[in-house]
Amino acid sequence: MLRILLILFTVMLFPITSFAADWDNYWVSGWHDDNSNYDIYNLRPRNEKVTDNAVIMHNLDQDEWVRLEERFCVLYKPLKPYDVKLPEAWIAKKGEKFNPYINYYYDIGNNRLILGKQYQISPDEKWGLQYNDYYGSGGRTKSFLLKNLENGTIEERPELVNPGDYSRFYWLPDSTILFYKYSQNERQNVIYIFYPETKEFKKVISGSLYAYDGKTNQILFVKNEPKRENWTLDLSTRLEKREMNWERFYLSPDEASKVPISPEDLQMAGLKVITPEETVRYEHEIGISDQVIPVPYVFKRENKEFIPLRPLMESLGIKININQLGSFVWEYQVSYREKKFTLSEGEYINYKWQLFVTPDVLKKMGLPEFTISPIKADSL
Repeated sequence: MLRILLILFTVMLFPITSFAADWDNYWVSGWHDDNSNYDIYNLRPRNEKVTDNAVIMHNLDQDEWVRLEERFCVLYKPLKPYDVKLPEAWIAKKGEKFNPYINYYYDIGNNRLILGKQYQISPDEKWGLQYNDYYGSGGRTKSFLLKNLENGTIEERPELVNPGDYSRFYWLPDSTILFYKYSQNERQNVIYIFYPETKEFKKVISGSLYAYDGKTNQILFVKNEPKRENWTLDLSTRLEKREMNWERFYLSPDEASKVPISPEDLQMAGLKVITPEETVRYEHEIGISDQVIPVPYVFKRENKEFIPLRPLMESLGIKININQLGSFVWEYQVSYREKKFTLSEGEYINYKWQLFVTPDVLKKMGLPEFTISPIKADSL
C-alpha cells in the first residue's frame, strides 16, 4: 500500500511525458538524482507493441545515455519524508515471481545493485531509522527499526508506529525524530518528538502531522477538529498560524526545475545496456567455532534478540519443516544433527516473511558457543 501511495505521489510531482520515436510506446516519468547528476526515466508500456518496463538514464556530466538491464522495472525517487541517499529499485527477474519483501537499492555512480534496505540517517550520523510496512502472518504490520551506527545494535521501536494511518516521520536538525500517532490516553492524534539517546517522548501539539520544512523548521498539520484546516507550527518559537500556501511543503521551485525534459530524437534500440555489480548488504555476523557467517541483520524486540535462521541453515546444515495449521498460522520444526523440536511462541518471529529465532533456540540445538558482532559498513 505504501509503495502504491509513493508511486501515485511521484506521478503527481513529476508529470508523465511523451518521447519521440519508439519511446512513444511508453508512458514516461522522469526525475533528477542530485547525488550522481543523472536524469532518470521510468518507462511503462502504453500500448500492445511493448510488454516490459524499462529504465533509461542520462549522465549529464558526460552527456551519455544508457539503459539498465531488463530486470530493472523502476527506480524510485526518494520522497519526503523517506529521504535516503540512493534510489530504491523494483527488480523483476525473468521466470521468478516478484517478491515485494526483497528490497534493493541502486548506487548509480558506482553501478552497484545492493540487496538490502537503507536507513534514514540522522543529521549527526549516529542513528539510522528504517520503516517497514508489510503484510505478514498477523495481517498488515508496521515496524520501525532504529540502528545505533556507532555500535551496530538495532532495536524495534513500536512506539513510533501510527496504526491508523501510514506513518510520517522526519529527522530534525538536532537528530531527534518528529512523528505522530493516535494517543490512547488523549483519544486523539498527537504529534511527538522522540529522543534516540534517552528513548524519551515529548508532546509537541495535538493534531495530525502532514509535512515538515527543514529550512524554516516549521510543520504542516491539521488540528483534531471537523474543519481539518491546514496549520503551521514553528518548532523554534512554538507559534502557530493558519496556512494557506501548504504546497510549499511538498515541492520547491528548485526541485520542480530539475524535472528532466524529454529528448526529441533518441532511439532506444541504440542505447548501451549496462549490468550493475550485485552485492548483498550484511549488518551482522555470527561467529561459531571457526566459522564466521554473515547475516542481513540481528535486532531486538522487547529486549529480546532475534537472529535470521536461513543464513545459518545453509552454513551449518540446519533444517526446517514448515506445517501450515490454518490461515496465516504455521508450525516450525527445527532439526540439527540428532536434535529435533518444534519452535514455541516467543522463540521466533516472522519478520517480513523471514524466520528469526532467539539465541536460546541456537543453544537448544546444541550449537557451540557463538558470538554476534556488527559488520562495519557504510551508513546507507
